[in-house]
Formats: sequence, structure tokens, C-alpha cells
Amino acid sequence: MVDAKTVKVFAHRGGREWAPENTMAAFRQALDLRVDGIELDVQRCSTGELVVFHDEDLSRTTNGVGLVADVSFDELRRLDAGSWFDKEFKGEKVPTLEEVLNLVDGKCILNIEVKNAPVSYEGIEDDLLALIEAYPHPETLIISSFDHYVLRNLAQRAPQYQLAVLADAVLIDLPAYAATFGARYFHPCFDSCRPDVVEQCHQAGIGVNPWTVNGRKSWSRALKMQVDGIVTDDPEDLMVFLGRAVAVTV
Repeated sequence: MVDAKTVKVFAHRGGREWAPENTMAAFRQALDLRVDGIELDVQRCSTGELVVFHDEDLSRTTNGVGLVADVSFDELRRLDAGSWFDKEFKGEKVPTLEEVLNLVDGKCILNIEVKNAPVSYEGIEDDLLALIEAYPHPETLIISSFDHYVLRNLAQRAPQYQLAVLADAVLIDLPAYAATFGARYFHPCFDSCRPDVVEQCHQAGIGVNPWTVNGRKSWSRALKMQVDGIVTDDPEDLMVFLGRAVAVTV
């Protein structure tokens, strides 16, 4: 049975409450807190590098304009990805997935969400596999995507990796669907997560990690549903809520 002692805490985009999302600053703080997992988003810039970034457009979280897909890595690296959040983070850069892999190095679970819509990155799963094949902690990786063709392709080419079905829906016979490409996790939008769906998944050996679950009322509801993990913007307060020791920061 899943309870407050065993439910996993995932820092959504590294923890959006304490640092600019999807930056090394956020990831370092998540590791310092000793979260169970970090969730991040991966896209491909015009020169082929896999970069950690959520939106297809640069304007919300950097001082750039245009699409990630249309910008070279050198151009991307010149952007400020921190000042929008707070002047304390001025000069924070958009990281590569490789940089994050080197930082995390198996210290926690890394949930890599592959972005492939609305911008389509043909062959992005091949790029991802080429990058993570040397990662010494493959058992700590979970790969998720709203593009289930990406998941199917990954399952066919590299069945050793743990896959998660991302969806904002209540799917018909989810266990059977997940089994078509060997997915071991279901990552639903919390608003689409119900106790009967969680129970159905557990009976089939599928873990459930809903997103994005913020605030004590929602955390309580998630625990009552017996979810396996909680993806939250505020991992520090969640860990306090769960009664876990949190390092004091000064």
C-alpha cells in the first residue's frame, strides 16, 4: 500500500516554486533537498542538441523570441533563462540534457519528457537513445511523452528503458493500452486522475505519478488515491507535508 512514507516526490521542471524552471539552479536545489525524482522537458534546437526546455516558444522563460527548433545552440546559450523568475537568477542558461545527466548522475529518478508537439522533431527518440546509452544509471530513468508514437518507437528500439504514458484523459482499458508498448507508468494530469484508474493500474503493475499536484488539499487527495508519486512545483513543502526531513537552507 502506498502511503506518505513511500510516495515519491518529483520536482516538476526542477521545482518551479524556488527557481526558474528547467534550469541547473532548479535541479541543484532539487538534489540538495534529496527529492526522489526530477521531471524535465526535452526539445531539439536547430543544430541538433537536446536541450531542457518546456515551451516550444522562447519568450515566456527567456529574453529570446521564436521557436527552440529554429535557434542554434550558440544562440540559445546566449539567452538569459533566469531573470524572468527573479533577478537573483540573472544569467541562468538553458541547459543541455547531457549537462543534467552529468549533474544528476543517478542521485535520483530522472523523468525525461520528450516534447514532440506542436513542433515535431523527427527522430528525436534516436537522438535521446544515443545520448542516454552511456548513462551509468539507466534503471533511474523514466521516459514519458504525450506523443505515444515516440513511446512505441522507444519500446521497439530500447525495451530496457522505463516508459510512462502521459495523458490528460481517462483512457479505456489503460493497462491493455500501456502493454502495447510495455509502459510501466501512467502519468495523468491530476484533474484526470481517479481512484478507480489508480486501482486498475496497480492491479496491472503500473505505477501512477500524476502532475501537477500543488497544495496540501491536493496532496491529501493524491495520497487517498494511493498514487505512487506526486509531481509538484513545490517539492520542499510537499516533503514537509509528508513528514520527511528537509535540509535547512540559510
